[in-house]
Amino acid sequence: MMIENLKKFYKDALITANTPEQMDKFIWFISEKGSFFGIDIKVITSQEIKLLSSLFTRFDSQQAEMTDIQASWYNFLYLNVDSLLSSNHSFTQSQFILFQASRPISDRSEFQVALEALMPCEIILLWENDMNGVVIAVNSGELIEDVGYDEIIATLTSDFYVDIHLFIGRYHPINHLLPNEFSWEKKCFEKALLYLHKQKVSRLHDVIPFMILENIDHSLKDRVKNVILQELQDDHELVETIKVFLESDLNVSNASKKLYMHRNSLQYRIDKFIEKTGIDIKHFQGAVTTYLAILSLEHFSDS
Repeated sequence: MMIENLKKFYKDALITANTPEQMDKFIWFISEKGSFFGIDIKVITSQEIKLLSSLFTRFDSQQAEMTDIQASWYNFLYLNVDSLLSSNHSFTQSQFILFQASRPISDRSEFQVALEALMPCEIILLWENDMNGVVIAVNSGELIEDVGYDEIIATLTSDFYVDIHLFIGRYHPINHLLPNEFSWEKKCFEKALLYLHKQKVSRLHDVIPFMILENIDHSLKDRVKNVILQELQDDHELVETIKVFLESDLNVSNASKKLYMHRNSLQYRIDKFIEKTGIDIKHFQGAVTTYLAILSLEHFSDS
C-alpha cells in the first residue's frame, strides 16, 4: 500500500526491479516485502531520503560489492532469503552488535579493518548506510565474553573522528528465527538512541523498562510516576541522586563515587526518600518500582 502511494507521488521517477541497477542515477530501497524500488536522484530531496530510510532499508552501491558471505547474511536478515541456512559454514551461534556513527564513515574498508582487529572473534560487517550497520560476531559454540566495548568505541572515535553508539545483542543460534531476533534488536537499538542517547553502549535490559512504559496507557503512566510524591518530583537533585544509586546496583559506595558525594550525604538522601515515600529502595521490589517511576517522570510526563 505504501509503495503504491509512493508511485502516485513520484510517478515516473520511481522504478522497481528484481535487483538494483543504475546506482548512479537512483536511490534504492528495500520494501517491507523484500522487493527493490528506486527513486530518481534528481527528484528526491535529502529530507525525503532521510524519511524513507527510516521507513525502509536503504540499498547502496557498497552493498552491491559485498562478499558472498556478506551477501548471504544480508539476504537472510533483511530479505528473509534463507540462503545462509543452506550454505556450508562452521559457525553455530551469532551475536548482533548494531552501531550508529555521528557522521558518515568515508572509508568503510578501513573501518572494517579496525573492527576486525578490535574484536576477539570472527565478524561479518553489514552496512545499512554510511552511518549505520551491524557487526555480526560468529563462533562455533564458545561464547565470547568480557569484550571491552568502551575501549573499542574510544579507539574508533580517535581513529575516525566520530562518536559511536553500540547496541550489544544477545547470542542466538543460527536458525530460521534469526531474522525476527535481528528485527527485534534493531527496534531495541532505536529505543536506546531515543532514550539513552548519552549512553554509548546499551543492551536489552537497558531499554526494556522504556518499552514497558511506552506500552501502558496514560493513566497508568501517571500512577507509576506518582509513586514519587509531587514535592519530591520537583526536587530534581534528589531524584537524580536516587536514580544513580539504583543504576549503581544499590551500592552506596559506587554511587557516591559517581556523584562525587560523601557516603554519609548519599545515605542521608536515600533515607529521606524512603521516609517520604514509604518505599524501601534498598530492596529489589522497591528499587524496581522507583526506577520505573523515575523513568516515567523523566520521559513520559507529557504522554
